[in-house]
Amino acid sequence: MQVEVLIFGGASLAGKADRVTVEVSATPTVREVLAALHAQHPALKFALPPPETGRLAVNQAFAKGDHPIMPGPVAQGGDEVALITLVGGG
Repeated sequence: MQVEVLIFGGASLAGKADRVTVEVSATPTVREVLAALHAQHPALKFALPPPETGRLAVNQAFAKGDHPIMPGPVAQGGDEVALITLVGGG
């Protein structure tokens, strides 16, 4: 199954896109998606939290570890998943 992950800021620049896709099991969790991001998109490692303790935004709310994710396109009922990284500025 595939999960599309929205990316922003430096991650978006490094990935040269505003989203990436990862291959996961049929019933992925936040932890599995983070591990897949680490393995399948090494250019984003600088922006990724550890799979064991990190979180992603799922349907516009932060979710941790064992939170289930519905794979597939949002238009077909899949969850909207986003990597929210720290932003600096002044």
